[in-house]
Amino acid sequence: MNGVQIKKVSFIAPSTCLPRSEKGLVNKTISRLKKILGTVEVDLSPYLFSSDELIDHVTASLEDRAENFKQAIRNADLVVSVAGGTGAEDIAFKIDKKDYQVIRSRKPIFIGFSDFTFLLNDIYYHSHLPVIYFPTLRLGQGNLKKMASLLNDEPISYHGSAWLTEPPKRRLSGIPLGGNLSTFVNYLNRREPPVFNWKKHILFFEDVQIDVEDLHRLLAALRRHKVFNEIKGVVIGSLAYYNKNHNYRQVQKEGLLFIKNYLQDVIRKRKARGNPLTILSVSNFGHNIPRDLMAVPIGGHVIIDRQKNITFRLHRPRKNGQHKTAS
Repeated sequence: MNGVQIKKVSFIAPSTCLPRSEKGLVNKTISRLKKILGTVEVDLSPYLFSSDELIDHVTASLEDRAENFKQAIRNADLVVSVAGGTGAEDIAFKIDKKDYQVIRSRKPIFIGFSDFTFLLNDIYYHSHLPVIYFPTLRLGQGNLKKMASLLNDEPISYHGSAWLTEPPKRRLSGIPLGGNLSTFVNYLNRREPPVFNWKKHILFFEDVQIDVEDLHRLLAALRRHKVFNEIKGVVIGSLAYYNKNHNYRQVQKEGLLFIKNYLQDVIRKRKARGNPLTILSVSNFGHNIPRDLMAVPIGGHVIIDRQKNITFRLHRPRKNGQHKTAS
């Protein structure tokens, strides 16, 4: 591959473990990764299918999970989180300056989803390196080519569903940020929250099993952190666990309507000062999405045009054809 040289892949389990019935799915994922990476060494965490004796919804003790993470960043070129759930936040408090120096020096790529939102955004924040928000075990034949292109630092494209605001007058470009909304808000809700330059970023979020009251609290927290004052744009995926029944469509419709209404005052104020907030909904970003599942390079680069075309790259391209890591 021309984009990044990946010789070793480490599968880790920083959160909830996998059921043993998914061992075959892990093996399929390894085989599919090898199709796009070539010959690579694969390391499997001993905690993929285990549960901690004291806290059975996490894979191992905090010390063991943190140590496994620290080994992965020092040895692997691609670090893959196999599942969401809960527990990734614990590890953030065990990562020190030396660990981030290792990440900045070795530049491993991280892929994970849901609960891993916490670590993905923290890694980007401290290292200024792009990471990928994607449920790795959903890496099937349909999205294999796009993942290969993304890792190869080539553009990949998706299409949005509907504008919740007026579309941008010109194409919108910036640095993707976010992931699972509940986890991202939790990431911001700290005594010393990360200080992002929101003007450079476009917020992507999805969630699962939240109602409008939950959504209200989460959006209020984002407002408290002044995210909407300057953020370049917002892209909203699924707000519930996707299924084909009518209830899912109704939940999604109610959630999008609430977001639009709740942010009306911000939308008006930003339009009046010549810095409009644009909000786009998409149908292929979230939990259990069956087709064309979106991979978002947090800390990478995205362009969104008026026709709702979304184009990602792992790094922002320079005019001379080289690439620059987002910062």
